[in-house]
Amino acid sequence: MLDTQLPEFYTLEDALLRVDADFTASEAHGIACAVLAFNNQYHEKAWQAQILKGDHRDFHVQEARKLLQQLFNTSLWQLNSGDLSFELFLPPEQDSLAAQVTALQKWCQGFAFGLALSGLKTLQDLPEDSRDWVQDVVKIGAAGEMDVQDEDESEAAFIELAEFIRVGVLMMNEELQPIRGKPQLAEQTEEYEQE
Repeated sequence: MLDTQLPEFYTLEDALLRVDADFTASEAHGIACAVLAFNNQYHEKAWQAQILKGDHRDFHVQEARKLLQQLFNTSLWQLNSGDLSFELFLPPEQDSLAAQVTALQKWCQGFAFGLALSGLKTLQDLPEDSRDWVQDVVKIGAAGEMDVQDEDESEAAFIELAEFIRVGVLMMNEELQPIRGKPQLAEQTEEYEQE
């Protein structure tokens, strides 16, 4: 039975820290969403190979691998479930706004990296709506530190921005893969198994 829940945010964040991964949990999710929105047949092991280095026999690497697999498969399911259950992988709401904003920017950076991985040659290859949205995502990721002085105003702006990104991922997924139906989550070939 497929687990349709994303892993707990800090469980994955800590697991990635323990193996010195080059990406945060939010970035890893952004990368996954980009490759899946562009091609919902993208191989999970190819994605994991970008996120996770290290000896596959190491306990901490195995732990991170299992959590990443859950993140990838749940994201694939959410993107294609048709019930708009897709959510961004960000720190919990009770965390500071600054932490949430930083994670959202990391997610956007991951998404931009994921598009490069996905095989997309140029943004001109995207439909116009998706292209405009991707350009905004890239700008958000590159924006530098955001001012969160006025807490209420900043929180409202953050919620609006996060929703803009969340809906945009769904729109792009729909534009690029409108008739393929739900992807199969069956075990894929072992082509990308680590040595």
